[in-house]
Amino acid sequence: MVRFSSTGLTKSELKENPVTEQAPNRKTTWSQSQQVRSDIIAKHPVRFVQRDLEVQPRPYAAIDLIAKEPIRYLSHEDGNVAVCDGNKGDTLQGHPKIFINLDQPKANTCGYCGLRYAKEEFREIIESKADI
Repeated sequence: MVRFSSTGLTKSELKENPVTEQAPNRKTTWSQSQQVRSDIIAKHPVRFVQRDLEVQPRPYAAIDLIAKEPIRYLSHEDGNVAVCDGNKGDTLQGHPKIFINLDQPKANTCGYCGLRYAKEEFREIIESKADI
C-alpha cells in the first residue's frame, strides 16, 4: 500500500526540495531542540494542505546574520562597561538593557542579541586573533 502525503511529496522528496530548507541562508538546524523543517511538514501534513510552500515565510537565520555584524569598539572615555539594549533605534524593539564588562582583551557578546563589544585599546589583539 502506498500512502501519499497531503503535500503531494514523499519524505525523501521533501528533504531534497529547496523550499523545505531551514532558512535561505542555512540548510541545517542551529539548535539541538529545533526540528528539521522537512520533518515537521512530513509529520503534520494536514497543516500544509493546499498551501503553496514557496510563498510561506522563510526568514534568514539570524545566527549567521549576527555573526556578520562588526565588533563595536568603545573608546577609553566610554569606560569599561558597554550598555546594550538591542539597538532599539526608531523601531522601539530590542531587549532589556544589560551591562557588559570589557576588561578582558576579547570581544564580549550580548547574551540577548549577540552583538559584540570590545575596548578600542584591544582592537589589534582581537583582529590579529581573527586573522588566524
